[in-house]
Amino acid sequence: MKGIATARVLVLGTLAAMLALGGCKKGKDTANPADERREPPPASGTMSLEGMYSYMADAGIFMDCATREQWPVAMEGDNAALERAYGKAKIAPGSPLLVTVQGRLEARPNVDTKVMETNLIVTRFVRTWPRETCGSMKEVKLEDTYWALLELNGKPITVTVNAKAPYLELNSKKASAYGFGGCNRFFGSYEATERSLKFGALGATRMACPEGMDQEQELFTALASTTRYEIHGSKLLLFADKTLVARFEARARPE
Repeated sequence: MKGIATARVLVLGTLAAMLALGGCKKGKDTANPADERREPPPASGTMSLEGMYSYMADAGIFMDCATREQWPVAMEGDNAALERAYGKAKIAPGSPLLVTVQGRLEARPNVDTKVMETNLIVTRFVRTWPRETCGSMKEVKLEDTYWALLELNGKPITVTVNAKAPYLELNSKKASAYGFGGCNRFFGSYEATERSLKFGALGATRMACPEGMDQEQELFTALASTTRYEIHGSKLLLFADKTLVARFEARARPE
């Protein structure tokens, strides 16, 4: 009896192995890479996306900051709100603008070729980030970096298309702070540790400009109130204790 039982176990084990092998072989044979390439990509769920959006010749393009992938933006959903926001931004036509949207990826036929391609369907436009870019995930140093001003007290700064934008630099060798407020150049001293940052009395040139003076004064006030800082990737955040007063982004120094 023991021999019969052992034989049954061996037979059943052999059959199970054959069925498993047969299943694996079937799955391999039925997969056709060529067919998979021809199929449109599957629709994904709605997600929050931040990326560079540009619009020209009645067509929108979105580049995702996280993956650097690019997709045409379908003319449906909340796309109209996105186009309106782009039109209100004070940038040159066709220039990229950092935006936050909610959306999903779906296949749509190309207008010209009729070939199916992945499109971004904007289900909800959230906001624009004027003058910002995707930046870099690599953290940069506080000192000896060209910091372009982005926001003051939660409000995006205003810069006309051809005007020079405000910026800040901290020179580590001279322990000096200097920059441009939008109308006047400013200069002074600073003290920085691993997280704290304080500016000494700032001096500035005395030019009068037809616009931007209030924004410049707000920058000087924000710098004077700064007590600490944080760096997130290529973004610099200045705080007055717990209150965020200014946001900057590391950029290549303009020539």
